[in-house]
Parts: sequence; structure tokens; C-alpha cells
Amino acid sequence: MKLSHKLVMVSAAVLMGVSPVLGMAENTVSVQAATKSTNGVHNTYGKNSKVKVTKTMKFVDRNGKKTSKTAPKGGSYTIWNVKNIDGQVYYSIQTDLKYWIPATATEGTVTYKSGNTTYTLKSDGKKVTTSTSTKKAVKKTNSNKNTKKVVKESTKKTATKTTKKSNSEKTTKKTSSKKTPVAKAVKITTKNKAYVYDKNGKRVKNYLGTSYIGKKITVKGLGTKTINGVKYYALQPNHYYIKASDVTVK
Repeated sequence: MKLSHKLVMVSAAVLMGVSPVLGMAENTVSVQAATKSTNGVHNTYGKNSKVKVTKTMKFVDRNGKKTSKTAPKGGSYTIWNVKNIDGQVYYSIQTDLKYWIPATATEGTVTYKSGNTTYTLKSDGKKVTTSTSTKKAVKKTNSNKNTKKVVKESTKKTATKTTKKSNSEKTTKKTSSKKTPVAKAVKITTKNKAYVYDKNGKRVKNYLGTSYIGKKITVKGLGTKTINGVKYYALQPNHYYIKASDVTVK
């Protein structure tokens, strides 16, 4: 009985000594898991990062465990975060990091920035291609210090200084053109058959389809003109005339 009692006491003491150690180990694991879940999460450009789901599947949480929420095939989502879970790239469809989907199950382009490097992820439903671009700081040089100004003397003078007016331009006076007064029309009547002449006093063969004006025909005389000493009435100045001796004036 004494031996059994001692064994019970020793077992109790051992258990009491081990329990605190187990409690500390459990708390340590919990803290490490929480730290791991928040590392490696990258924020995207939001509205510029959109994908379409290529097959129906369940969303997973930030630790890679399946949730009850379904991602239907053909569904479109804006991606807010990117994370690597167990060596695979995942996208978060919400800013609270609750629902994630593998990038290989989507089609689209997602972009995020880390430091000076921009990462662009393109997925086609089977694989994800990543490309990067890095901005390099460009130093601007002071153009005022590095650029020498070259002053060129202009050899051109203004036209008002170089152009001299010739004496002829100074002495030439513009004469105003005077309008030739239009002769007053008078009515003239042919005495007999009267031939029509041109401005040189020669008979014309075609004046209104004929070479003469019949007897007792009244027309308008548009002024007079003397051709080779003979007086004529103008039927059409500078073109057609009729002898004054062949007509009477009314």
C-alpha cells in the first residue's frame, strides 16, 4: 500500500511539472502561425487587376484551407492582394483577406508593386507568367549650367531700312482713271436699206444675222464717230456702226 501511494504521488508530481511546458509550447505555435499568415501579402492596384475564374471551385482562406464559399466558373473578380501559399500564387478577392483563389485557375492580369519593382502576373487558366519592371532614378542636369548659349548676330535688316525707293517710284504719280461718259441714246430711222460697218469703216457680213438694216427701221444710235471723214452712228460702240447719211434722227 505504501509503495502504491508513493507511485501515485510521483506520477502526480511529474504531470504537474510537465503541464506548464506543454502550455508554453502551444502558445508559441499559435503566435508563429499568425505571423506566417500576414507575411508576403502584396497589395495590387485594385480596379486595374481583374481576373475571370476558369473552373468552379471553393475559395480558400489565408492559410490555404477550403471555405464554404464557391467561386463559379466564369465569375469575374477584382483582385486586391497577392500571396504565395505552399509555393503557389493565390489571389484575394476581398481586402479583408478572407477569400483566396489560386492564380492558375483564373484568366487575367494582376499588377502589384514591391519597392521600385512592379510585378505583372498574367494567367491563362493553366499557368501564371510573371514579368517585372524597375524604375531607375533619372538625374536631371541643369541645362542652364551645361548649355552654352551661342549668340548669333543677325545680318538681316528690316525691309523698311534696306529697301530704297527708286526715283521713279517717288516721282511717279498715279493718275486717276476717268470714266468715259456714256453717249446719250437717240432714235434713228433708216431712210432706205442701210449697210452696217465696223469700227474701221468696213462693211460687216453678219450683224444680227444680216449685213444691213431694212428701210424705215428705227434703232438706237449710241453716240457718233467719224471714220475716214465720214460720220457714223454707233449701233454698238467699237463694233457696229451705220452711216449718218442713211438715217434720220427723231
